[in-house]
Amino acid sequence: MRKSILAVSTIVFILIFALTLAGCGQGSQPAASGGADKTVWEAIKEAGKITVGNSPDYEPFEYEDGEGNVIGFDIALLDLICKELGVSYELVNITFENIETAVQTGQVNIGMSCFSITPERELTFDFSIPYLSGGQAIAVNPDSGYTKIEDLHGKKITVGMGTSGMEAAEENIPGAEIIGMDNYALAFMQLKNKGCDAAVADLPVVRNYAAKDGFIVLEEILSYEDNAILIKKGNDDLVKAINGAIQTLKNNGQIDALIEEWLLEE
Repeated sequence: MRKSILAVSTIVFILIFALTLAGCGQGSQPAASGGADKTVWEAIKEAGKITVGNSPDYEPFEYEDGEGNVIGFDIALLDLICKELGVSYELVNITFENIETAVQTGQVNIGMSCFSITPERELTFDFSIPYLSGGQAIAVNPDSGYTKIEDLHGKKITVGMGTSGMEAAEENIPGAEIIGMDNYALAFMQLKNKGCDAAVADLPVVRNYAAKDGFIVLEEILSYEDNAILIKKGNDDLVKAINGAIQTLKNNGQIDALIEEWLLEE
């Protein structure tokens, strides 16, 4: 599949935003905007490439394979979407909590990193039609004695910073100390080292870490959510194009095939 990875640290990322915004104040346009006479979608078609904010720390949705390649369900789906659109894609590696800013400021065209549709995000962004429905689940250590959500009231929970999992934990685990981590590898490492009582993530992610590290997955689900692609408001033609591609992949069964390949337990 076609990809190139641009590693961006949080500090450098913020500096880039500042310089970009300063340039816009002098009448320049962000590269993703396509200029005054082109929509973002028109600029993407002209360039033949779409830039995608992605945080590859969320196996099996997006993660590095050890050879410098980013793979996973979202990446395989992105590849199919881009083939439908007739463009290639460039992955821009950004911490999850910074992807929204990157989309909003035009540093990337879209965000695709297992984004859940939430009322808060819908105030600022448009979403594609959902490509997946899922939910937030909880992992605990096997010797913890925790078997249900109420056992975690007042306990220490790790979760990805700025994620819907953080919101779900805050809303559904009363009195818990919710600790936002820069990436999920750190969140689950804390759990493995017993620096916390539980970790929260999408169910396939929790199952993946449970299989590797021996965690127990609680049967109760914290929240049910739809996943979609994040798009800056005002780009209706881009939304329409992406929606058409996703609907085609739904209709021809290719999304179902990816779900079976990447997300279902053996």
